[in-house]
Amino acid sequence: MHYEANWKSLDARPTPDWFDNGKFGIFIHWGIFSVPSIDFDQNNHSEWFWSYWQEYKKPKYVEFMKKHYKPGFSYADFGPQFTCELFEPDQWADIFKHAGAKYIVLTSKHHEGFTLWPSNYSWNWNAMDVGAHRDLVGDLKAAIKKVGGIRFGMYFSQYEWFNPLLIQDLKKKLATKNYANLVSYPQMIEFVNTYKPELIWSDGDWSASDDYWRSKEFLQWLFNESPVKDSIAVNDRWGAGTWGHHGGYWNVIDHYDPGHLVAHKWENCFNLDRFSWGYRRTMTSSDVRTVLELINELARTIACGGNLLLNIGPTADGRIVAAFELRLRQLGRWLQTNGEAVYGTKPWIYQNNSNIWYTSRMRLDRKLKPDRIFNPQVEKNTIVYAFVMQWPHYGHLILPSVKATSKTKAQMLGHNHHITVAPHEGGGVKLDIGALDWHSLPSFDAWVIKLEYLETERRNPVKELIKQGLLDENGRPNNIDYLD
Repeated sequence: MHYEANWKSLDARPTPDWFDNGKFGIFIHWGIFSVPSIDFDQNNHSEWFWSYWQEYKKPKYVEFMKKHYKPGFSYADFGPQFTCELFEPDQWADIFKHAGAKYIVLTSKHHEGFTLWPSNYSWNWNAMDVGAHRDLVGDLKAAIKKVGGIRFGMYFSQYEWFNPLLIQDLKKKLATKNYANLVSYPQMIEFVNTYKPELIWSDGDWSASDDYWRSKEFLQWLFNESPVKDSIAVNDRWGAGTWGHHGGYWNVIDHYDPGHLVAHKWENCFNLDRFSWGYRRTMTSSDVRTVLELINELARTIACGGNLLLNIGPTADGRIVAAFELRLRQLGRWLQTNGEAVYGTKPWIYQNNSNIWYTSRMRLDRKLKPDRIFNPQVEKNTIVYAFVMQWPHYGHLILPSVKATSKTKAQMLGHNHHITVAPHEGGGVKLDIGALDWHSLPSFDAWVIKLEYLETERRNPVKELIKQGLLDENGRPNNIDYLD
């Protein structure tokens, strides 16, 4: 299919199956901001250090620089300190592999404009010319390819805080496009042709329209002619007003978590350090989310049709700190046992009963559309997975939305014994998971119950959400315009 440079045509391109099947990725915020690596007031943006210091002139940032750095010290002076001397891309790839990630997204250029690859359009402000003196994008891409099973993606900021070309364009109310024509647009063509990423996470688009950024023109080339035209996945941040409207899958806003099914593929970007995307030297152990928090966020996200993109911030010398590595490996061990309920699944006809979340898969799906939003419930064909975040009182797990038959089977993933299924007087079923020997439980954080041969039921959760007013007639969340 040939795509035209308009949103009607571009929006018709389906997101590649690998993205929907992958479910879990790792976001990596790394750049010059990793040198100061400081964040005040837990404002969630240590990577915005330069802007807070010299654009907004926030007092705590100004005082920090006055107290700890000589007069005249500029943000560019942090550049040589971005040494990355301890960066071992093979070690990173091993961590990501054991975390169970199916794709990664590296901040190839954040709003500071510094590129982690030797861009021809960022002279003397890239990782080859300054600091590390190496192609960080290329090195990590090679390691990811070597380990196998992980797709390589690149975050790219359209916007640069202090680029004089963009500043001049904005002063002229975008009557000129010098920055887009000479910097951001050619950089995108450059990194796609050089590194062939399978995901582009566009950002920093809010200050101008998609016409200024030449987004439709770029996506037309990307989908029709680029070396990744068949496998590339893209998000929705391509210009003011495109979030949750145009592009590929939807990010909408950071931490987007609607809590209900959305009739379009979406992604929840979620930080491991609860107070920042970039690395913070002031991070404490209690600032790092627990493995139960991560499992819970993963379960509620994929149950509602999304992917979870979990963020880490490496250090300026190139390390993934021990607290992050530990949590990623813990999550990976849990996924080794319970990945059947995650990878390649789709939402079920019910998303949750309180904090019990459901996913599903079909034994045979040849007659079903691959881009369907949810799986139907067919007794002999549908397998349902219930994510249990808290051990129930007296070991009796109540699942109100589950309707059993005489053939229904229940089993905890990672455990050999079948679970007794009985009708519950209030509706649904009661599972006696308390009968399982706790010494043999596969986890003490969260559990997944596999349910087979449930009663056939005709229910369209999208239509139900439209009736409730949570989705519009096209299956789009009614609050997206407010959030954007």
